[in-house]
Amino acid sequence: MNTTTEETSEITVEAIRLLFREMGVAKTLRFLSQVSGGRGDYTKERQETVDNRTVADIVAEIEKWRKQSADESFGVKE
Repeated sequence: MNTTTEETSEITVEAIRLLFREMGVAKTLRFLSQVSGGRGDYTKERQETVDNRTVADIVAEIEKWRKQSADESFGVKE
């Protein structure tokens, strides 16, 4: 089966119209968000946005955050 881009987009539009009519807007949007594959290169984007913290760095940040939260809860001022 050889389908052109135009035919594919027409099929997509027709399918979305059917979904809207049969399921309503909210359910259709929810369904489409579940089945859409997304765009871009996830691995590349993830590597570009992730910093180089170590596990020890992250643990230290968590401990600092917990201490600050506890201090604020008990009214301790630095």
